[in-house]
Amino acid sequence: MVTGITFGVFMAEALIHYNMGMAKAEGGFRLRMPPPKELAKIALVTGTFSVMSGLLIRNVQRIAPPKLI
Repeated sequence: MVTGITFGVFMAEALIHYNMGMAKAEGGFRLRMPPPKELAKIALVTGTFSVMSGLLIRNVQRIAPPKLI
């Protein structure tokens, strides 16, 4: 669950950053999807960090579970 949510949020952020970079290079901002090969690279990097984030969160929760107030 954590990994999936993290992937969705990180992927949206990555696509925004992609469009910001394209706007700087081309001089005008517009939302667009990257070419399939570029999108796959972005998804692979985003997916890798999402899995790492999910594993870190799960392990931290095992070591130091949240305390109820």
